[in-house]
Amino acid sequence: MNSTYVFLCGVAWCQFGEEAAGSELIRALGSEDGKIRVLARAMLGKAGLRSKALIGEAVARQEMSEIQASLCMYEQEQVANLPVLGRTAWGMTASA
Repeated sequence: MNSTYVFLCGVAWCQFGEEAAGSELIRALGSEDGKIRVLARAMLGKAGLRSKALIGEAVARQEMSEIQASLCMYEQEQVANLPVLGRTAWGMTASA
């Protein structure tokens, strides 16, 4: 499974609700490639409520764990609650 395929499945799932594409995204969550897993989670998250039902069904069929499901359902509202880090002294400063 490659990133282009996962992305196209994500588009088909988000835009058209193609169940086969959604199932492929669920399958991609089990990939050994971390980038594929992140992409699949992002595409599932983009579809919002549609994905919640799909993920619930996958958990019920034991195709994914509840922990994986919770990672996929990161709510957009939580972004506003995250602290914002300002510029700190972590960067390199120019010295004479």
